[in-house]
Amino acid sequence: MNNKPLICNVKTATIPTVDGRISTQTGCKIIDITFPNVVNPEVGEVCFQNYYVAFFTLKAKIKLTEQTPREGPNDHGWRMVVRRYQLMPDPHAENGAQDCFTITRQQFSCDLNQLISLRLILQQPSPLWKDFGLEDLKLFKTTGAPRAPPLPSWFMEEGKSKAGKKELEGVPDINSLSSNLQQLWALAEEVAANQTDESLGRYEVDGCYDINLLAYS
Repeated sequence: MNNKPLICNVKTATIPTVDGRISTQTGCKIIDITFPNVVNPEVGEVCFQNYYVAFFTLKAKIKLTEQTPREGPNDHGWRMVVRRYQLMPDPHAENGAQDCFTITRQQFSCDLNQLISLRLILQQPSPLWKDFGLEDLKLFKTTGAPRAPPLPSWFMEEGKSKAGKKELEGVPDINSLSSNLQQLWALAEEVAANQTDESLGRYEVDGCYDINLLAYS
């Protein structure tokens, strides 16, 4: 990744209107980003620190050219790039609420070149949090080989807890396993030492037949 972020103008988050009026209960904010001093901006990574945003959506407005023609008569150049990317596994819990995220080109549904502007749509359906948004928002143009994005801490913690639970439920203690193997070995040695050369009937036990072992032909 290029260590120098792209120069851009990040506008203040706005709350969409409902019936022409602003409502703080919408659980949605919109951040528009423009590139006034960049010629043909190209974005490969979006980095930020979350602040209680549950879902992240990214849309891009591109220049309509021969390479990027209109997709219909009402096409104004808006493209869906990332749809409802989950930042918090549970909007009502703290996990992921203040994690750092990197959304890479591999997660985009289309390339971000010939850009005019970007639109970030932030959603938090839970009424538990007083405010939500993004902090330390930076855009980068990737160079070189792509790299895998870092996993959120809540995902890693959940994986560790599941792994620990699996270890407790499915894998015996090594000392217990060793003791059981030693007992099994001793039992096998005892059986081998007490073997007899006398032939036993297939269904005969102590000179009698067990009726449950007999079958009709």
